Amino acid sequence: MPKLRFFSTSGKWEEYELGEKTTIGRHPDQDLQLLDRMVSKEHAEIERTSKGTYILRDVGSRNGTTLNDESIESPCVLRHGDDIGLGNHILKFIDSDDNVKNDSSALGKDSPEQNADAGEGRPDYQKLMERLAAVQNMPSIRKRMSDTRFLPESEIYLEKDLRQDYEKLRVAMELSAEASATVDFDRLLEIIIDKAFKLFNADRAAILLRDEDGQMQTRLAVDRNKKPINHFKISETLLEEVIFEKSAVLSGDALQDQRFSSSNSLVVDNVRSTMCVPLLYEGDVLGVINLDTQMMTGAFMEKDLLILTGFARQAAFTLQQARMIEETRKNAVIRENLRRIISPHLINDVMSGKLQLQKSGRRTESTVLFADIRGFSNMTEDNEPETIVNMLNDFFERMVECIFRHEGALDKFVGDEVMAVWGVNVNRDTHAQSAVQCALEMMKAVDDLNQEREDKGLAKFQIGIGIATGLMIAGYMGSTQAMSYTVIGDTVNLGARLCSAAQPGEILINGEAWRRINNNDNIDTISLPPIMVKGKRDPVEVYRVLR
Repeated sequence: MPKLRFFSTSGKWEEYELGEKTTIGRHPDQDLQLLDRMVSKEHAEIERTSKGTYILRDVGSRNGTTLNDESIESPCVLRHGDDIGLGNHILKFIDSDDNVKNDSSALGKDSPEQNADAGEGRPDYQKLMERLAAVQNMPSIRKRMSDTRFLPESEIYLEKDLRQDYEKLRVAMELSAEASATVDFDRLLEIIIDKAFKLFNADRAAILLRDEDGQMQTRLAVDRNKKPINHFKISETLLEEVIFEKSAVLSGDALQDQRFSSSNSLVVDNVRSTMCVPLLYEGDVLGVINLDTQMMTGAFMEKDLLILTGFARQAAFTLQQARMIEETRKNAVIRENLRRIISPHLINDVMSGKLQLQKSGRRTESTVLFADIRGFSNMTEDNEPETIVNMLNDFFERMVECIFRHEGALDKFVGDEVMAVWGVNVNRDTHAQSAVQCALEMMKAVDDLNQEREDKGLAKFQIGIGIATGLMIAGYMGSTQAMSYTVIGDTVNLGARLCSAAQPGEILINGEAWRRINNNDNIDTISLPPIMVKGKRDPVEVYRVLR
């Protein structure tokens, strides 16, 4: 079946099968509607004769009809491969599918599908490129182009239409260079809007981006004077076509475009010409760029759509870069915060979701450890502040290394005391055993630190450690301006009391912790007489861990 093949305003190649008589024009009543301000409402017709040939007629159009670049005054017989020119459209007459396959010259050297993205395969685009190449080969121009930049159109001699096309390409190159030099997406949006108003006869420009819920939200909407447009609305019909088809849309007269006949927003805002292109990154639509006019029909052409699509590609790439940088920055902050409270080798599991940090308060059976320096008050009186601070930093550094090595979570520092917890963020049955083994290593770390201090002529010190296992409440606590993750409850208080009761170099644990580690051959304990601790009416079962 004979047909016409052309590059549509939707940014895609389309084919239209010819009937006995096919009318062509801008009006929706025409068999083939071309949304082009240079095309008349009733422009031309193609009719099949009794002999099976097809005749092309101009029906009194304002700008005329061409056949193979020649204006027609009377009916002309169409032959396979003929180019029919109507306004800014070139329609290729295809006599049969077999002829198309066997005659590659009918469609150019390369198939349109191969060149659709680049804009090649479109006759008007090829002509522009050839004419630009000819201009660049002129001696007076070739010398200036050695600057590796496009010259402003005012600096070269070209005919009006080509000057305008050249200027659009030049500004597009400027945009690409400026955009590639920034990862600030807000700055990129300003650049795109500025270049868009310079290049296109748009009254309004808007950029919409997907939010975290996947909904399109207006990020920027301004008029030609860069004045913000409050409560900007875009046609849902237009937006759906761009998003679901993942392709650009061009409409020369939106009010007569059948695709948007049900769009109330276009009617309310009196939108006439519109271009809308997706921000595509690896197949995902991150947002859209929309330009429109409220008075002029046919304000945009297919070449404008191609240039705006190039803008959108650069914007999508930069947006994704900006998001990745921001995500990396946030992850770095999260990792730094996690590094302070949990073992470093567990951070990757938390970041990947293998381990969950509970954000709400909950009851949990866990083990808490307190360790502090004995006689610290006297030490502060006998030494300079700098000496005390340096000693505490050395002490805390080694204690935290022990905590993390045994997969504990650092809770806080209080004066000369360090507090850690096991079994809250990481649910493991060995939390009591890990805490006790950490306490033994802490004692060894203090011995090593004292040896270093003795070699420097500094005083030694001792620590006491208390450990308690049982129920406690874990969660984020504090004010709205400063919150921290911690544990509270009777078991936590007991751990602190056992730490206070411990002698220098002693590790005391409660009965529940002892029952948890009783079958461990590597940990030796002895039972001590029950002791009274503050807050308890009855004596508390207590054991000493042997070093």
